[in-house]
Amino acid sequence: MTRQDGVRSHERWAHLRFAIVGPLLASPPAPGELQEALSGLAQRVWRHPLTGEPVRFGVSTIERWYYAARAAADPVG
Repeated sequence: MTRQDGVRSHERWAHLRFAIVGPLLASPPAPGELQEALSGLAQRVWRHPLTGEPVRFGVSTIERWYYAARAAADPVG
């Protein structure tokens, strides 16, 4: 599925995930502080990449995205 601007939906989701966990990758939290950082991200309101509506994500979801991005050769992908 491609939006009018030519960016596919899965690419929009990848960019959103990276926007959320990217700061953790760039500046990893100190040992024992990851859960606090994830909780802070879970409290924020984000813009849904397809609808533009406000959306929040749970700590477990953001944590899964973080570890997947950390393990990936291309964290944005």
